[in-house]
Amino acid sequence: MRFKLSAVPHYAALAILLGLTLFPFYMLIVSSLKYSEQMILNFWGIGLPLHLDNYVTAFRQIGPFIWNTVFISSCIVVGVLIISSFAGYSFMRFSYPGKNVLFMLILSLMMVPGFLILIPQFLLVQKLGMLNTYQGQIFPPMAFGASMATFLMRTFFEGLPRSLLEAAETEGAGELQIFTRVVLPLSLPVISTVSIINFLSGWNNYIWPLVSTTGDKVKPVILALSTVTGSLDQGVSVKLAGYIISSIPLLALFLVATKPFISGITSGAVKG
Repeated sequence: MRFKLSAVPHYAALAILLGLTLFPFYMLIVSSLKYSEQMILNFWGIGLPLHLDNYVTAFRQIGPFIWNTVFISSCIVVGVLIISSFAGYSFMRFSYPGKNVLFMLILSLMMVPGFLILIPQFLLVQKLGMLNTYQGQIFPPMAFGASMATFLMRTFFEGLPRSLLEAAETEGAGELQIFTRVVLPLSLPVISTVSIINFLSGWNNYIWPLVSTTGDKVKPVILALSTVTGSLDQGVSVKLAGYIISSIPLLALFLVATKPFISGITSGAVKG
């Protein structure tokens, strides 16, 4: 492939955008390994020695809350998958009065900003006695995430070959068998997409835990990060180390599931 001189500005622009994107991450990592004195004397560069004890101090403070967040986010994902997969299969497979109207009502929930339902949601959870509980952290985000997931599931299911479903039905398979043995195994891309979207949403959810939790019993890590402190020598670097530690599970999840995530977005959001 011959290099075209006219492409130089495009590559230069991409390089600049890449540098602007990665530079904050570079500063975050470098600063998390410094002490306060090193931050003053060498703000932009790598300071030696590297102080890994910042990470040890941060992990001791946020470790229990990371497991809280893993549990809450995982339960949200499981609940959304169960609700949306059954709902999507129902919309794809069956015909009943008001089906399209009901589906449009579910889609309309995607248009409602979360802050508009914050107060009614809080009052409902309060009446149910679920404030400062895992249930209160799981069920509202689960319900909110199920609308988009149902849309993705239905659209993906409608793109599956009908001949496979008809063949399974001819062999005497019931609806539950068709759903579990034919539809779900073929739907791993959209299942991965829904899982990642809702896990990220649950992990990064800040406002709802802030108004519905008190104390440390069910506090997620995103709230615990604001209370991370170190010694006078460590300064703000401990908090930066906490940010990096709390983002590692998300980074690992995305690196593992990037391919099915992109595949599910393109095939589930656009009907084939």
